[in-house]
Amino acid sequence: MGKKINFMLVILTLVLSLALIGSGCGKKEGESPSPGGETSSLSGDLKLTGSTTVQPLAQDLADKFMEKNPEVRIAVTGGGSGVGIKDAAEGKANIGMASRELKDTDPPGLVATTIAKDAVVVVFHPNNPINELTKEKVKEIFIGKITNWKEVGGEDTPIIVHARVAPSGTLDFFIEEFLGKDEKVVATAKTHASNGLLRQSVSANENAIGFLSMGYVDESVKTPKMDGVEPTMENAKSGTYPYVRPLNLVTKGESADLAKSFIDFATSPEGQEIAGKDYLPL
Repeated sequence: MGKKINFMLVILTLVLSLALIGSGCGKKEGESPSPGGETSSLSGDLKLTGSTTVQPLAQDLADKFMEKNPEVRIAVTGGGSGVGIKDAAEGKANIGMASRELKDTDPPGLVATTIAKDAVVVVFHPNNPINELTKEKVKEIFIGKITNWKEVGGEDTPIIVHARVAPSGTLDFFIEEFLGKDEKVVATAKTHASNGLLRQSVSANENAIGFLSMGYVDESVKTPKMDGVEPTMENAKSGTYPYVRPLNLVTKGESADLAKSFIDFATSPEGQEIAGKDYLPL
């Protein structure tokens, strides 16, 4: 009888031990549960600065990333691609946002990771009767050669040119693709520090013309056909609309630790699903 009791005690002890071991293995030290039943050991702060084109996408990605990793805090601010590249190079930001490729004139040692693509489009007031422009006419307007809407089939009113203030990846791309890299936007153009401010100004003036990231286009502005092609996401994705550029996250050297985790998330299927809402996924 005593042997039977001892045997049962041994079995009970083993069962309790296994239960304790199992509960200890369920979550590693420093990990916290995240939405969806996953666990995360990520924590810390990230600062992103730069392109106002990339900014809304980066903010959406940051919101989701912080939801999945509650111990992570991410601050996303604009300023233009030039600011983001400079901040990344100088260590003022963990990640710079740029709506252009890196140039030979940028600080050395930077690495750009493309997280999406975006198209640049010409915009004007919804009441403007013009529905189509050619690339050549756009150039002549923005360099100041054409100054009245009647010269391109519109009303007899002066054209008010709006552009981005440098340093801006959108401005750089627009000049290179529409005007030619040796040209400059007319000196009388009204300049703006962000896509949002430019859109607001163009939408308030029936004689205005400007250019925007396609991700910023809404019902407050009108986008004409360009050389017969509608500037739509579908046409940009197929290559029918050719004015497409990369949206990059820039780091000083290869990204590491938290910055790498965020960039990896941005290029993951989940991140690309977010990118596809307003931009062209990879």
